[in-house]
Amino acid sequence: MVSPNPPVDDGPKTQCDQFLALLLSTHRPRPQRQHHILWEAAVTHATKQDCSLCKILTGALQVWFTPSQLGGVQLQVMLIMQQSSEKQDRLLIQFRTPARVTPWTEGQTVNFFVDDGLCGTGGWNLMKTPAALNKESFAWERKVEKMKAWLGRCRESHEMCRSYGGVMLPEGVTVLPSRVLDLLPGNGGVRLYESRVGERGRYACLSHRWGKCQPLTTTRATLGDWKEGLPWEKIPKLFQDAIDIARELGVRYLWIDSLCIVQDDAEDWYRESRKMCAIYQNAVVTVAGTAGFGCEDSLVPTRERTVAGKLKDGTGYRFEVRLMDKHLSGSPSHVHFGKTLLGRGWVYQERLLSRRIIHCCSDELVWECMESVECECPEGVSWMTTADRSRLEIKAIQTRLPREAPVSEQRRVWHDMVRAYTALDLTKISDRAVAILGLAVEIQHSRKGLYAAGLWEDSFLCDLAWHTGTATRRGKRPMEPRPNRDTTKAPTWSWLSVGTCCEYWSRSDLGNGEPWWEDSGTVVEKIELPPYHTLSAAAQGLGLVHVIPATNLKVDGGTSRLTTHGCLTVKGNLLAGTSSQSVHNDTLEWAGWFQRSFGIDLNLQESRTRGFLDIQTTNEQPIIRQGQAVFGMPLGTSIDTEGILDPIYRYRYLLLLLLVDADEQLYERVGMIELAHGDYQWKAPAWWDIPFEAGTMTTMRII
Repeated sequence: MVSPNPPVDDGPKTQCDQFLALLLSTHRPRPQRQHHILWEAAVTHATKQDCSLCKILTGALQVWFTPSQLGGVQLQVMLIMQQSSEKQDRLLIQFRTPARVTPWTEGQTVNFFVDDGLCGTGGWNLMKTPAALNKESFAWERKVEKMKAWLGRCRESHEMCRSYGGVMLPEGVTVLPSRVLDLLPGNGGVRLYESRVGERGRYACLSHRWGKCQPLTTTRATLGDWKEGLPWEKIPKLFQDAIDIARELGVRYLWIDSLCIVQDDAEDWYRESRKMCAIYQNAVVTVAGTAGFGCEDSLVPTRERTVAGKLKDGTGYRFEVRLMDKHLSGSPSHVHFGKTLLGRGWVYQERLLSRRIIHCCSDELVWECMESVECECPEGVSWMTTADRSRLEIKAIQTRLPREAPVSEQRRVWHDMVRAYTALDLTKISDRAVAILGLAVEIQHSRKGLYAAGLWEDSFLCDLAWHTGTATRRGKRPMEPRPNRDTTKAPTWSWLSVGTCCEYWSRSDLGNGEPWWEDSGTVVEKIELPPYHTLSAAAQGLGLVHVIPATNLKVDGGTSRLTTHGCLTVKGNLLAGTSSQSVHNDTLEWAGWFQRSFGIDLNLQESRTRGFLDIQTTNEQPIIRQGQAVFGMPLGTSIDTEGILDPIYRYRYLLLLLLVDADEQLYERVGMIELAHGDYQWKAPAWWDIPFEAGTMTTMRII
């Protein structure tokens, strides 16, 4: 037993042991205490100075991480005091990396828990396991109970979840997908079932990461066999757990992409992938392997992580060590998601479209639905009572703000989605167009214009004003060229054509109803696209969007090959110039380059110019060569002010184009130019209208 006031040790005592003695003290009131130590110092104290606290720390962290991962990490040990006597004090470790950027450790937290009877010292009472997370919480039966309780409460009391999509059917009975796994009653096995047109039933979805391990798939060769039945021993552990969860929740059918879509049939894959919107919306629940487990891993971990030993006085200790999962943030592209499922591009629409999700994280389950987010943490997700903003807004656009919603609001939501989606990872960049089609289908219910390769007809010039991101994806901005256009099959004017993160400018209005975007005089005359960049073949001949007939999709030689990826015909004042120097990347001094290349005096003291290249190179191959013809196509003007006492800023945007075929008047987009001017009383400078009005009226085709 450790006494309430530990005796003074006559021998040398490290600062860490002194901190431990304070933690063990039962004298109240105790101040909130913190202690900082580098990982390397903790290892030295534990091995050479026999420091008890450092033994506990290093032992606990090595349960989770390798020493190489912890090198240079600063440990912050804290005792979190609770003001209420009903809540338990907590001891935790946070990782900080002030010396270098290591996203996986920044803000990570380790919790310690002690079950009654595991440690006989009263000094550890501050670390008793809270009732919400005890040893039984790691058991499969306890997690099944938790899932059933969440689903039952949601179905009984969450009106928004029950009526999502305007469909209100008894017991969640909806139209089945084309194929589902039939989980035969009484553990009668599993078979692939092809539903009849309009057949209804209750089904769940699995959202998982394929990763390097190829999951069990359906091909033309195995389709017939799987209809007869899937041998249980061939089904990966991850899929087996999903089947068990669906059965425990009383759901007869389960949809898994790799099994319910014929993977070597391009027509079947394309047809079924376009149904993602309805598939995830209509599921009773989506089970997500959010921790990013491999197919051979368990979907619901039941493991315990224990560190045990003795203090200097011979007192034994045994702790359950838990790495606190990063909870769902307002942005699915949050850097802390790292290699987890939520960092994957395909999962973005799956998460936003599912009415209910059970997230299977590293050591806990998290529930997310239309009205609440809950977890297994001792205190729950108290700071988040509803799903994050980006999730609810897409649903609100359909159910609360149908076609009456302002275009400015609709485009803001879409721009937010593009920003988040393009920051996520895709194994195949060719999937970038398809992996967001479900969301586009959902949004088209409220848009007056048609969808065209990631842009919308009713805000087309504004949507063209995307640029490659200055923000980071996974801690760094990739320096990569536009992927081969035969891979993306996307036009250069679409953000689908680049493999990096993309952003939109974020400007407000002046608070008096003045629009935050005004189109330039450029007129969009025609948008030609192959069928895989529109939502429906029925769009052919409607509005400005035309679907290129399959017979015209040539793949060899000439300009016809370029136009098969999509061609935009516009008419406007095309600003022409000659590049004053070679351009490789965004580090160019853009104001001077724009002045010299286009012969426009910007008055550099009262203006600001930024350029964003769609392509980045670090070698000797320039994007634009010195002396090469360059062109600027006006898009529009936006307004921004921070407050009533701040200067008013106006921004003008031009597409940066290169001519690729003079006879056909074919251009390609290589970037965007932003011109800005601001003062307290808006007074347009003499040069302000020149970039938009000095050009020659031209009809051009951008490929």
